[in-house]
Amino acid sequence: MKIILKNQFMRIICICLFVFMGVTQVQGQTYQQSLLLNKEWAHQMPNKTTFYFRTLFTDKEQIVKLVVEGVETGDEVRNSYYMSDTIVDNFQPDSVGKSTSGKYIVHLLKPKLVEEILELYEILELIETTLKTKHLRSGTVLEYVVK
Repeated sequence: MKIILKNQFMRIICICLFVFMGVTQVQGQTYQQSLLLNKEWAHQMPNKTTFYFRTLFTDKEQIVKLVVEGVETGDEVRNSYYMSDTIVDNFQPDSVGKSTSGKYIVHLLKPKLVEEILELYEILELIETTLKTKHLRSGTVLEYVVK
C-alpha cells in the first residue's frame, strides 16, 4: 500500500514539473534583435494591393517608408526602439542599442505636433522571413514578410 501511494505521489510530482516547465517555456519566449536586422520587412495592408509599408531595423532605429506601386515615397518615419522581456511604462533611452533580446519591441514615437508616445508590441512570431507582432494598446496584429 505504501509503495502504491509513493508511486502515485511521484507521478503527480512529475506531471506538475512537466506542466510547470511547459508554461515557463511558453511565457519565457525571447527573440534576438539579430533576426530583425539587415532585412527589408514588408507590411501589406489588408485589401490594399498597390502599396505596402517597408520597414528596416538598425540596431537603434526602426525606419518605415511607404512604397506605392513599387516606388518608394520620399517620406520616412524613424523611431528609436529596443527589446524587452517585460512590459514597460516608460521609454528607457539607455536601453536603445543595448537591449537586444526580448518578447516585446518598445518604440518611442515622436510626432511633430504632439508629445512623444510610448508604443509596445508583443512579438508573436519572429523567424528568418516572418515577423508577427501585436500592438498592446489596440490589440492589432501586424504581419511582415521579408521582401
